[in-house]
Amino acid sequence: MSRSTRLLALLALSLAATACGKKADTNAPGQKGITVEEADKKRAEAQKAAKAQTLVDLANQDLAKGRWASARDRAKRALESEPNNADAYAILGAANWRAGDYAASTKAFKEALELDRKNFGAAVGLGRNHQAAGDHKSALELQDQILAGDPNQIDPLLTKLWSYYALLDAANGVKTLDAIFRVISPDNPLLPLLQSHAAFLRPLEGKADLIKVDGAKGTSDLQVDPTQGIKHSGGVVGGEYTRVVFFELREEARIHKAFAEQLKLKEIGKIKPLGAEAESPIVIVPEIKFGDLKLTNVPAIVEDLTAFNVGETPGMLLGRQVLQRLGAITFDFPNASVDLQAAPPTAAPAGATEAPLLLVDLHVLLIPSVPISLDGSDTKFYAWLGGSYGAAFTVAKKEYLKSNHLPRELEPLDDPTNGLKMVYIEQAKLGELPIKGVGGLVLANTPPDAGLAQVIELSGFELGGYVNVPLLKTMKVTYALSQGKVFFAPRAAAAK
Repeated sequence: MSRSTRLLALLALSLAATACGKKADTNAPGQKGITVEEADKKRAEAQKAAKAQTLVDLANQDLAKGRWASARDRAKRALESEPNNADAYAILGAANWRAGDYAASTKAFKEALELDRKNFGAAVGLGRNHQAAGDHKSALELQDQILAGDPNQIDPLLTKLWSYYALLDAANGVKTLDAIFRVISPDNPLLPLLQSHAAFLRPLEGKADLIKVDGAKGTSDLQVDPTQGIKHSGGVVGGEYTRVVFFELREEARIHKAFAEQLKLKEIGKIKPLGAEAESPIVIVPEIKFGDLKLTNVPAIVEDLTAFNVGETPGMLLGRQVLQRLGAITFDFPNASVDLQAAPPTAAPAGATEAPLLLVDLHVLLIPSVPISLDGSDTKFYAWLGGSYGAAFTVAKKEYLKSNHLPRELEPLDDPTNGLKMVYIEQAKLGELPIKGVGGLVLANTPPDAGLAQVIELSGFELGGYVNVPLLKTMKVTYALSQGKVFFAPRAAAAK
């Protein structure tokens, strides 16, 4: 599992900056009809183009070796020589993604495509960026532009598959998988993951009205596991009451094996999830109710969910495939309730502040991430939303030092073994929501911790810390996954 996803991340980075090459200017100085001034101008332009192309080639090599800072610098220098170099913009987009700067990455990819609408690296890279923000329609359209010239290019096909799988579009997902299997090498490390996706989608092909939402709104209780931050609520599944976990870190829904047997659900297929030793049945859960809102025909993998024990073993776990079908999910932590709405929000809820929400896709986990800043610094970085550290914020040393702090503030460490320093954060911004006077932890090790290291390794996107459950529990938090948005309302507003 680790090897396949690691290779995927490296492949995505290198492809996002693939240089297309340029034709050299063949007009020779002194050609008949060209003045000396014109010849000098052409010569200078050719020299600039050659310099830009050399920098682009070197930047591509940097990306392949993981040297994103050098790649970004060389791409900027290439654009100084040749401002309309689409490949340099594509490299800049890939390097900014690696730096954890989503906005700059997206902007650079769009600039590349404005110059060259068929730029391969920019289309694949921007497609991934769109997917992180929940805009799968735009991601799919970009890949189709590239595939129009050659329908057998595996990277745009893979990008399309990730969107179809997230959307649970079984028909198009199976069609795309078949196209991938026709061209993929039998020793490709992605093959087990693709086979797992195929096993899940094929039994669903032709099934109508999967994950249908009935009703405008539903309300239930909300509890949060204090150690893992797992959010769960009471729901009626197949006519039986059980605890239901809201788990945006996974794609597919899961149902506890004993509970599936109790409901006598019919097996429609089998899947061997990536990393699992044995196959698991696939079933369709006929109905899940939260108050007046009902989800019908929900595909789920039958598994043992005791690892998600929240005082009792939950009956179901809902992943992104289900959660993004809902327009909004509001976790009112202070009042211990959850509201599910069928329609997406048209504006921020009363008293709430909007922030961008990314789901960084590791293909084995999805990482919800939001931008934060500390102590008046202009430096913004993305942090994992829902961390389980005991402080309000946990930040990597690099981001802490970039946020108006000095190295001596971290000496001595409070926990040298784990590289932890307790700090007081006078002010922070969660998106644009001001947070004042909270406790924080600084991760002084390199890498900061195993979780952030895994995100960098498997996605190429650098997160700078965590927004932890103790802070979120003081708020009302609304997810709008299909819009790539999250809304935060502090305790005073949440109480209204």
